[in-house]
Amino acid sequence: MVAHRLLAVSCLLVAAAVSAEPLTYHLTDPAQKYVIDVLFAQPPTQTFDGAPALITLRERAGGQVLQRIESAEAFALFKPGRKASEFDRNLAYTDQSLLLFGDFNFDGQQDLAVRNGNEAGYGGPSYDIYLFDPESPTLVLSTSFSALTRDANLGMFDIDPVTKRLHTQSKSGCCWRQSATWQIQDNNPVKVAEKTEVVQKPSEANPFMPDGYVDVTDRELKSGQWTERRRLEGPVGEAPVMLRGTLDDKIPVELWWQRQGDVYVGEVRYSKTGSGQPIRLVGNTYEDGGIVLRELDDDGQMIGNWFVEGTPNEQGSQTGTWINGSRQLSINVRPTAFKVAAQKLERVADSQREGRYLVSNVQDRRVGELTLRVLPGIDNGPEMADINLSIFQLKDPPVEVHHQYPLLAGNLVIAVDPEGDPLFRLQLLNGAAEVTGFGEYQKYSAAYVKQP
Repeated sequence: MVAHRLLAVSCLLVAAAVSAEPLTYHLTDPAQKYVIDVLFAQPPTQTFDGAPALITLRERAGGQVLQRIESAEAFALFKPGRKASEFDRNLAYTDQSLLLFGDFNFDGQQDLAVRNGNEAGYGGPSYDIYLFDPESPTLVLSTSFSALTRDANLGMFDIDPVTKRLHTQSKSGCCWRQSATWQIQDNNPVKVAEKTEVVQKPSEANPFMPDGYVDVTDRELKSGQWTERRRLEGPVGEAPVMLRGTLDDKIPVELWWQRQGDVYVGEVRYSKTGSGQPIRLVGNTYEDGGIVLRELDDDGQMIGNWFVEGTPNEQGSQTGTWINGSRQLSINVRPTAFKVAAQKLERVADSQREGRYLVSNVQDRRVGELTLRVLPGIDNGPEMADINLSIFQLKDPPVEVHHQYPLLAGNLVIAVDPEGDPLFRLQLLNGAAEVTGFGEYQKYSAAYVKQP
């Protein structure tokens, strides 16, 4: 976002008591139009305390008083000893400035925002907005512009001089955010677009939705009518965990993992044994916050399971057990840092989703196959996933199912029967797919590896 040039007057008061004598600060504006006096008749004695202030705008050439503006809670936080301050700063939610200058209504003239209280969302700074008016000798208070800095909005709005739009932000708790775009009509801001983001979690209404996805609703005003488009986005990838250490205190290993939705993806590399090439890891959480990662070769064969504690112990190590059949090795690794290719941390590319996926488990004597086709959506809805799942287990006849379900966010399928009971959940990953089956579909649960 490009912000217009403006003046931000900021100060920092020490928490110790200061003189109760009146304080006056002499300032200038970016357009060099005014000499500005800010008078605190009773200065605050604590940092971030509000105090009444009188702002006087004088003619720069002759010093004639042009306008006086009062703020009941000015919150000017000056550095001790500073009598004047002149510098530029972008508008921001965290800004605590007393005065902000900019062209707020895009008429080519300088306007003024005066800090007055904490009436924005979450106790954020609120402002009184004064606009230039060619028919008035003074700046004119605009209640409609001032309202954009109050109530649910998170402080001062952003200015985009290129598109001539204002932008506001609001939020509620951790999981609801909204941004709005405003166009100036008849010298008043009019909302013309908004974007609402709701973080998704398993809930009573949607118990099979994994973490890490966001429900996004875009609304836009076109020809006097609001249009709406809703979609699911994600998963949001967490910062990768990188570890180095040993198995049984003798086999050097290097591994990383990243949580994507409810699935963990990563790689392990045995630096002094085998080929030294990275091996795919796909996993989930298990009891007490631990992580189980399935080690898979390129054919989908499971060649080991990593059961790792989710956080380091008091010694800074993460411990656990590597298991393959009857073989068990102790895990002792420590957080470190190394380079992971950026594309390995991204969601699966649309062009890489379709195809054949395999899984093989020697211990269970089970082989599974997933084939996927992506079909166009219906009536501007999400894409459709055409899914074929088959499992062959020794001594049991092969079983196979075929379904078509919406492909949410381009990588997620939540399959339910007509009564709303769950069948399976499918999440597409880079080079793999995770299937979580429920009830009779539990037999299909596995991490399947994409085939060339």
